[in-house]
Amino acid sequence: MKKLIFISAILGVFFYGCSDPTAPKEGDSTEISTLKTNCVAGDLESCANLGAKYALGQDISKDINAAKELFDKSCKGGNPTGCYNLGVIDRDKQDYKKAMERFKDSCEKNFGQACYSIGIMYKNAEGVTQDLDYSASMFSKACDLGNPYGCLDACAFYKDDAQGDKALPMCQKACELGNGAGCFNASDLYFTKYKDIGNTLAYSKRACDLGVGVACSNVAFLYAEGKVIHQDIKEAINYFKKACDLGNKQSCENYKTLENTLNKSKNAKDTKNKNTTQTIKGIKKD
Repeated sequence: MKKLIFISAILGVFFYGCSDPTAPKEGDSTEISTLKTNCVAGDLESCANLGAKYALGQDISKDINAAKELFDKSCKGGNPTGCYNLGVIDRDKQDYKKAMERFKDSCEKNFGQACYSIGIMYKNAEGVTQDLDYSASMFSKACDLGNPYGCLDACAFYKDDAQGDKALPMCQKACELGNGAGCFNASDLYFTKYKDIGNTLAYSKRACDLGVGVACSNVAFLYAEGKVIHQDIKEAINYFKKACDLGNKQSCENYKTLENTLNKSKNAKDTKNKNTTQTIKGIKKD
């Protein structure tokens, strides 16, 4: 069953005098009814998921007290999702000591998001003395447990600390988990540290596919300049257009300039005529 967790602050009205949060009510959706039934039957993950529904007001009236009751039930039964979500509530109230206890309990049960939250608290000195090395170790653990944000933050920490050999696997894992920024950081490491153009291009393309506009622009320049890979102006135009569509303004100008020049060329296949080469030198980077 999919775990329902919430990461940002919980806002809204607090409801008091709440009845049994698992009691069936007229108008309950099929999903809510199923969660209630399963929770009553002892499925602690369903209790935690139902609590998240109450906390977020999804398919049911928002009720933080009901959410806390359900999280507490699942946490006391050993469910890491419930413990984590209680920690989120505590952290939102700035009860950092209690939040840390909840997150550690959940992290010890291999719940990646909880390990990541511990890393964030140590990074930002929330109720604890700042410890960036310990923070990075928590990000790494979260990454090992399949949390893409943990991978990305570990990647960024080790990359900024000039520990490329530690950073690269974290960046790659973030990328594998669908995080475009992870792919972009991997491409940057391959380009600046390892001088590996093949992987630079591959990871830049992956980042572009995941919506990172500057990565699309980087691919376009590699194709346009033709210094480290074969020159392909049509591919350069294609990637400038992708970057433009993702909001990269300079790429919009480069796309128009390069496309207009290519269209004016007598032979579109001859991408190294004088006119086009001058245009390539004239296009601008961000």
